[in-house]
Amino acid sequence: MPQLTSDASGAKWTSPTGTVQVLLTRRKEASPTTAKLAEQEKKEPAGRTIDYTVVKPDFFVLSGMQGLKKFYLRGTLKGDEVRILTILYDQAMQTTVEPVVIAMSSAFNAFPSGVQAGPPPRKTVEYSTGVVVSDDGAIVADRVATGDCIALTIPGYGGADRVAEDKDHDLALLRIYGARELKPLNIAGRATQTALDITGIADPQNQGGGAAASSVKASVAQLGTGDQALSPPPALGFSGAAALDGGGKFVGIALLKPVIVAGPANASPPAQATLVPADTVRNFLKAHDVNAASESADAKAAVVRVICVRK
Repeated sequence: MPQLTSDASGAKWTSPTGTVQVLLTRRKEASPTTAKLAEQEKKEPAGRTIDYTVVKPDFFVLSGMQGLKKFYLRGTLKGDEVRILTILYDQAMQTTVEPVVIAMSSAFNAFPSGVQAGPPPRKTVEYSTGVVVSDDGAIVADRVATGDCIALTIPGYGGADRVAEDKDHDLALLRIYGARELKPLNIAGRATQTALDITGIADPQNQGGGAAASSVKASVAQLGTGDQALSPPPALGFSGAAALDGGGKFVGIALLKPVIVAGPANASPPAQATLVPADTVRNFLKAHDVNAASESADAKAAVVRVICVRK
């Protein structure tokens, strides 16, 4: 289920065709009980029909139909906080999915005592986005998404070398050699708007095996940590994408951050998409003698897919 959306109340993972969804939610309630919560969940969203109910002092389970999908829900509470796992799947998937649903429910640890999971391991084959910034083949990309690769490939251009990195800001500088007719992006100028267009190339799973560049809308907000968060986060594959404001001015590079899927009850979820500001990108390139002097504002022409293959 590679498609992830999230907000302050939880996260939802969806399969490429939408046949399976997994939702993790949490909320505060005054003096909750599992019996009261079970009755509430039976009615929300409207139209649920229930064919199985278990209510224990510390957890409850419901299953049945929600619209045209089967659903399985397990909820638990601690103090005034409620955490719920919900799995939705098409009826045609029942034979395949139902055994997995039961295993997931049994393994669901809503209130781990310490950090139980960290960022997932990087994929053996990982897709991300790079932005061409010079005529001689300089590409700025995500440092983490291009790390530990035994091969880095830019489709249409061949292999790439990773020649520099900025560990503090998770930027990488890639180079391709002998490429012609590159269309680097103009990264000069000053952006004035916080409503952004994020242009990148989504993971093949998110576009039916395709490799088209696309743009999505996002807004940027300053976090207390000093990071700039993008909301909503763009799709997988967009890490390293170009962010431009409504006037076509370069704002920075969008990075997707690994999701921490478990942690202490009082942990704040990290920003799942951040923006590396334009000045930081320009300083990084200047430090490595990259002459980024293009006048093009065509982000779709400037972005490239980056494929990292690991052991």
